[in-house]
Amino acid sequence: MAKLDMDGPFELKDAVIDTKVNANAIGNFALGFVNENGKFVVKVVGRSDGDLQKELKSARRRYAGGLLSKMPGRGSLDKFKFSIADTVESAYQVEQRAFESFGGPKNLLNKEPPAPPR
Repeated sequence: MAKLDMDGPFELKDAVIDTKVNANAIGNFALGFVNENGKFVVKVVGRSDGDLQKELKSARRRYAGGLLSKMPGRGSLDKFKFSIADTVESAYQVEQRAFESFGGPKNLLNKEPPAPPR
């Protein structure tokens, strides 16, 4: 069973992101919801190569507000988890593993594999 080594889940709101996540941090995140069994269900994985707060907010706007978030079996995408990385390369590796572990385009809303760091 796939597992995230991240802090959370937290409410996916700008004020919570501002409180929990340091600006200008390199790191990873997952968006999802908590199911009826109390388990965090991952529906989006991502990373930031320089501003984790900003990237989390951008991902929230892209994935949590649209019609996809209301489709059956997808939950409401109202939670997030995150972790801080030491380097851009390590954040990329974490994102790649999470993308594959949680089913890639078959199970996640982000359909493209992670792009390597620039």
